[in-house]
Amino acid sequence: MGWVSARIVVGLVLAALGVVLVAGCQNGEKKAALPAGTSPQRVVAAYIDAINAHDREAGRRLSTQRFAEQEEKVVDSLFDDAKLSDVEIETPQPEPGYQSPDGKRYREAVNVPVSFTLRHGDESSMPNGPTTWGYILVRASAGQPWRINDAGVG
Repeated sequence: MGWVSARIVVGLVLAALGVVLVAGCQNGEKKAALPAGTSPQRVVAAYIDAINAHDREAGRRLSTQRFAEQEEKVVDSLFDDAKLSDVEIETPQPEPGYQSPDGKRYREAVNVPVSFTLRHGDESSMPNGPTTWGYILVRASAGQPWRINDAGVG
């Protein structure tokens, strides 16, 4: 192989290596939360995807600070080992007059009913099997993204 050919091969290898390194750096960056126009159902679907991937950071980005901090304290967090299957996300129901447990006021709040089959190792607070659940999503204004602020069945 001549000097020119060797330089071309080395150049191509370095260029390919650069593409791989740039792609790797982008994957390591924090992903942005879903944009403001995302529906409450899609936010809940993304949150359930985060649970199934055991991705606490993604769950935090889809939550209010209050809810994220609350979830950090749960002994048998779904983010540890849970798998939610047979997921059905229903139509959001407005929650007029919703009062956040931390006293914060939000312009809009909706309850998104969800059902799924739960499988996880620690059944301290939620047993395995078919589960009826729901998430309360809030936002300060129509231009703001929906964020999960509460969960449960009541």
